[in-house]
Amino acid sequence: MSEPVVVERRDHLAIVTMNLPRRRNALVPELYLALARTLAELQDEPKLLVLVLSGGKHFCAGGDLGGLDDPALSMRRAMQMGSRIVRTLISGRLPVVAAVEGNAYGAGFSIAMACDFVVVDEASTFCASFGRVGLQPDYGLMWTLPQRVGIGMAREILMFCEPIRGEQAKELKLADRLAPVGTVLDTAVALARRLAQLAPSTLATTKAILSRSPMSLDTMLAWEADTQSLLLHSEDFAEGVKAFGERRDPHFTGR
Repeated sequence: MSEPVVVERRDHLAIVTMNLPRRRNALVPELYLALARTLAELQDEPKLLVLVLSGGKHFCAGGDLGGLDDPALSMRRAMQMGSRIVRTLISGRLPVVAAVEGNAYGAGFSIAMACDFVVVDEASTFCASFGRVGLQPDYGLMWTLPQRVGIGMAREILMFCEPIRGEQAKELKLADRLAPVGTVLDTAVALARRLAQLAPSTLATTKAILSRSPMSLDTMLAWEADTQSLLLHSEDFAEGVKAFGERRDPHFTGR
């Protein structure tokens, strides 16, 4: 039996692939358990700077509703693991680029929206399909979606449960890049490599602050003052200033 989650490391980035293609990466227990564990473990690898999250040709079909032998208990476990996954994607130190091919339905849509950047092609399809089976949106979608598209559009997407294909997804800002068919992963990796050239501490503190949004102006300014003061004393800041003066690209180390 193949591993439900496969990790490929390329220099300072890791490609995390959900790997149950016959199930279109439906969130069966072995998949969501492996994904939660893998994402958390990768945060502790100091050499890693960026993650790419993929599902191959079918990003994620959402929850495995047919596999709920004890619905209440199974759903609660799935929700707990979903919370771990979403918290790591949103609050973890590593930026995450989602490479979405095929369908991202239900909780699969939620996982994509929890990533920092989303790459799709014309055939990619998002759908908040929860209402079609009598459930509410989960895996943090009612928090992430309004931040991407605004509360009005989020309400329409969540309540009408209509599929949204690639070009429209880009127009609505569900996706950040629209790639030619067959190049989604390559485009996501290229985007990740650009992120990996930036100061890791800057990316981490920016993610940390954004993950607490929305917040009051006073709270935001206090966070900025605390984190900026720390960054000012970092080796990366000194390197950035030196590289700027020498008119060259900086070489950041995360220190």
